[in-house]
Amino acid sequence: MSQGSEVKRLNFSRSPNVSVGSDVIKVQQNAGYELLYEVLPFAIIIIIVNGTVFFLFMKSKRLRSPSNCLLLSLAVCDFTNGFVCIPLFLVVALGVMPNPHIGSFNYLLNNCVAMSAAYHILAITLERYYSIKKPFVHRQLTKKAMLKVALLVWVVALIIGFMPYAWDSLRITDLVSFMKVKVGYVAFCLTFVFLIPCVLIVTSQTIMFKFIARSGRQGLTATKAAQRKAKNDKKCLIIFALMAIIYVVCWLPWFILYLYVSFWFVSGETLVELQKISRWVVIFRYTTSVVNPLLYTFFKRDFLVAFKLIVLKRSSTSSASFACTSNKVDSQQRKLITSSNGKKHSEEIELETVV
Repeated sequence: MSQGSEVKRLNFSRSPNVSVGSDVIKVQQNAGYELLYEVLPFAIIIIIVNGTVFFLFMKSKRLRSPSNCLLLSLAVCDFTNGFVCIPLFLVVALGVMPNPHIGSFNYLLNNCVAMSAAYHILAITLERYYSIKKPFVHRQLTKKAMLKVALLVWVVALIIGFMPYAWDSLRITDLVSFMKVKVGYVAFCLTFVFLIPCVLIVTSQTIMFKFIARSGRQGLTATKAAQRKAKNDKKCLIIFALMAIIYVVCWLPWFILYLYVSFWFVSGETLVELQKISRWVVIFRYTTSVVNPLLYTFFKRDFLVAFKLIVLKRSSTSSASFACTSNKVDSQQRKLITSSNGKKHSEEIELETVV
C-alpha cells in the first residue's frame, strides 16, 4: 500500500504492511470530501487574520520594534499553515495527486510548522523574561538580533522537521528498522518539541509573575509610569501563557496519535476506529493559527491601538494617545523631576524612567 493513500487516512505515514479493504477506501474518500468543507474555512480565516497582522506591520512603524519581530515571525508560521499546509493536506486527503512523495512532504511539513510554532512561543517567552528580569540588557537588543533569533528558530524547526528523510531508504530495505527509528523520532519530538519547551515556559512564566507581584507590592513608592508598565507586562504574560497552553492543547493530541499509529503492530481495524478521532484532531490542530494572532492583536495594547487606527480608521482618544504616549510620559516625568526639591528624588525618577 502506498504512503500517499495512508496519509489520506490520518495525515500520517504508517507501515505499508497493513491491508485495507474497499470499505476503508470509501471511508477515506467520504472523509476527504467532508474535510474539504470543514478545513477549508479554517484556511481562509487563517489567511485573513494573519494577513491583517502583516498589514498592520507594514503600515505602523511603532509595531516594528525588536520585541514584535518574533510575533511577526510567528504570524508567518501561522500564515504558512493556512496558505500551504492546509491546501496540501486537502490535496493528499482527496487523492488529487496520489504520489507517496507528496504524502511524505505533507506530514513532514506539518511537523516542521508545529515545531516552529512551539519554538517561537518559547523564544517569545524568554524575550519577555529578559525584558522583566534584565531590562537594561533587553534595551540593548536590536531588530537585527531578534531577526537572527527568528531565523535560528526556523532553521532548527526545518532540520528536525525534515530529519526523517535521512532514513527514508530503510522503508524499502528494512521495514521493521524503519518503523522503530520512526517511533524513536516521534518520541524525540514529543520530548524536545513539547516537554522541554513547556518546562522552560512554565518556569519562566512563574518567575516573571512572582517578580511582577513583588514589584506591585511596592504600592505608593512606584510612579504611575512604573505601575502602568507592570500592568502591561502582566497582561503580556497572560497573553503569551494562553498562547502556550492553546498550542499544547491543540497539537499534543496530534503528536500522540502520530506516535500511536507509528507502531507497526497496529491493525487495520484499529486504524478505522482512529479515523473518527483523527478527523477532529486534524481540524483542531489548526486552531492555534487563528487564536495566536487574535490574542496579540486584540489584547496586546500596541496591536489593538494600531488596529483601531489603521483598520477601523478611528482617530479618537485611544489612537491619539497611542501616538503621543511616549511624549506625555516624558513630559510628566520632566515635570516631576523639575518640581522635586531634592537631587536624590530626581535621580530616582530618572532611574525608574530608564527601567
